[in-house]
Amino acid sequence: MKSMKFLAIAAALVAVAACGPKGEKSAEGADSLGVKKEVVKKASELMPSKAQKDSVSYLIGYVFGGYIKGYNFGNDLNFGKIKAGINDLLKAEGNPGSPEFEAQFEISPKELDRLFNDYLAKRFEYTKAKNYEDGVAFQEKALKKGYQKTESGLLYKINNLGEEPNIKMSDTVEVNYKGTFTDGKVFDESTPERGPIKFVVGPNSVIRGWVEAIQLVGNGGSLSIVVPANLAYGEQGRQGIEPNRTLLFDMEVVSVKPYVLPVVEETVEETK
Repeated sequence: MKSMKFLAIAAALVAVAACGPKGEKSAEGADSLGVKKEVVKKASELMPSKAQKDSVSYLIGYVFGGYIKGYNFGNDLNFGKIKAGINDLLKAEGNPGSPEFEAQFEISPKELDRLFNDYLAKRFEYTKAKNYEDGVAFQEKALKKGYQKTESGLLYKINNLGEEPNIKMSDTVEVNYKGTFTDGKVFDESTPERGPIKFVVGPNSVIRGWVEAIQLVGNGGSLSIVVPANLAYGEQGRQGIEPNRTLLFDMEVVSVKPYVLPVVEETVEETK
């Protein structure tokens, strides 16, 4: 894929060059008869420009930042040590993996897997504990603001009960929603382009907090809920949602299709 992009850029440059201004004067590097002479450039003229170096340097940082972010190393790393590690590697000589090569580093490269895994494991445990503590504190504040609490721990505030009867298990519903973290950051929401989310109310359709909450209202109903981690994505979390994260949702039911038991037709056996 990268080769294709480079080829496309090269083709574009060739096209631009081909469209350059033409005149009757002899081309640069040619004599008066138009015989092309070989132009030998100095090595200094072949170096990338400062602007190119700056651009490539920035994008190397971008790629490296993606590695840090993707593996959740955090934004509090010692960037001075990162630079020192880069410099030591660039200066290192010899065969990688040999004792002589490894001796040139402050920390043996053989320790990479162990140290990385230990570090990330500690960050994961810290994140779980911190999110749990923050979630409990937020839930306590929500109770003081008028939220009700179910036996499971779901907190809810009904804004509109909607029509009777309430939604039941196996009903098919369409819901507009907005999901936020306790800090107010929106992590997911329905939009006019996407439309409402549609699902069958059941144990494996959506998170447990939603299954419980949606049955508190009927068609046209709306409510705000605070979902503890054990009723959402638990201690593991998921992409974009950290472990033990308490989630907030504003929900509005826009359609309900009640579940109808299938009709089983009796078959009459033919008599012989």
